[in-house]
Amino acid sequence: MNSGALASLRCPDCAKSLGPPEGCPTCPGCARAFAPSDGVWDLLPHALDPVKTHEDEAHAEIGLPTWQRLFFHKRYWLEWCEKRWLPDLVDGRTRSFLEIGGGLCYASALAKARSPRAAVIATDVSPRYLRQHAIRTGEILGTPADMYAAVDAETLPFDDGQFDAVYSQVVLYRLPDPVRTLREIRRVLAPGGRYLGIERASPWMPGFAASEARALASRAREQGTRERAIRYREWLAILKDAGMEAYCLAPVPGGRVSAPWLRRLGNGARQIYVAIMFTR
Repeated sequence: MNSGALASLRCPDCAKSLGPPEGCPTCPGCARAFAPSDGVWDLLPHALDPVKTHEDEAHAEIGLPTWQRLFFHKRYWLEWCEKRWLPDLVDGRTRSFLEIGGGLCYASALAKARSPRAAVIATDVSPRYLRQHAIRTGEILGTPADMYAAVDAETLPFDDGQFDAVYSQVVLYRLPDPVRTLREIRRVLAPGGRYLGIERASPWMPGFAASEARALASRAREQGTRERAIRYREWLAILKDAGMEAYCLAPVPGGRVSAPWLRRLGNGARQIYVAIMFTR
């Protein structure tokens, strides 16, 4: 590995510092030992919300091969991430990059390609999915992350002030407490570090909003997970509760409609994507 030192870990159960992920660190507070298994570190807290546990159980079957998920199901996201979003977040000066809730974690592979010397950590709440697909994604794209770790986004197992760049993609709307996650992201950012999160804003017109909320709730019940319809104004309230300003939120320009006010207007009847951006 040619990158710099990986981030210093902290215990997800008692928040004591563990130092860098070398060997098999043991928590000085609760004596829990940590070690990678099949290339993935289990940094999840022992007490985990059932909806997060079900995220892992949903991948008991391997399902579609990684290459098919990557190039057929995620091809547009892959292109958008590489050409539209990461250039604003990662460059040759980036020393450390953290991806939260990455799933296939192609953003981590793309970040590693943009900044080969950066320490790149790819995470998801599902250790099973990381083993089955994220590691393989890094191999397919030719730039694997330096570390794959199963983490809870609401209790990030990293010491304060370490990451130059943090990225997430349609993750917060699936979490019980997105405010807590945003505070955690701010905590682990280094001074001057930047966060970019791409999220979905649900329609704001009552009939369309109710229809999407029912669809998301039905899918979540089937999987035992959580998906919540969050409208643009609700994202603003979430940011405010997390101590952030309204300018941290903006509609993602569409292929045909780029003006923010038109995107907001069209959001009345259909979902749009929004970008959450802030610097520590």
